[in-house]
Amino acid sequence: MVKSKHNLYIIKTNIRKRMLFIRGKIIHILAISVIILGIVSTIYVNAYKERNNNSNEIIINGNNYDISTIFTNINEIQITTDDGKKMGIPLNQIIDLLKEKCPSCFKYKIIGSDGYKQTVNWEDIEKGIFTIEKTAIFPHLAHSFWVKNIIEIEVIKI
Repeated sequence: MVKSKHNLYIIKTNIRKRMLFIRGKIIHILAISVIILGIVSTIYVNAYKERNNNSNEIIINGNNYDISTIFTNINEIQITTDDGKKMGIPLNQIIDLLKEKCPSCFKYKIIGSDGYKQTVNWEDIEKGIFTIEKTAIFPHLAHSFWVKNIIEIEVIKI
């Protein structure tokens, strides 16, 4: 009886040791996976950020436009937001450069250099501005719709 209890104790002890060993390995694998995921995501974000981040151009519906030229040809306006007064050019006048017959027939995806993007409709475009810092500001929408470091505006058929 004593021998079988001792054997049972040894078996239980070995099982516990194996479980602790396996648990330790799983924790190490998970930790390494999280580190690798962090490294890969950092590389991706930084690579995407480099895309046109310092460029003085913006892509609108597949065409490149020089921001300096846009600001030279379109008069700036001042709007009031919950964050104070902001200066910029009306977004609808930028879209007018495309000479679309029905701009309200489209949605507009605004993409930042960091990959952040928001899609708005024509009514929002009419109220929004584009600042010299390449930021789209919509005074009537939540700040989550404001896109910084804009590199592209895609025109999407509804």
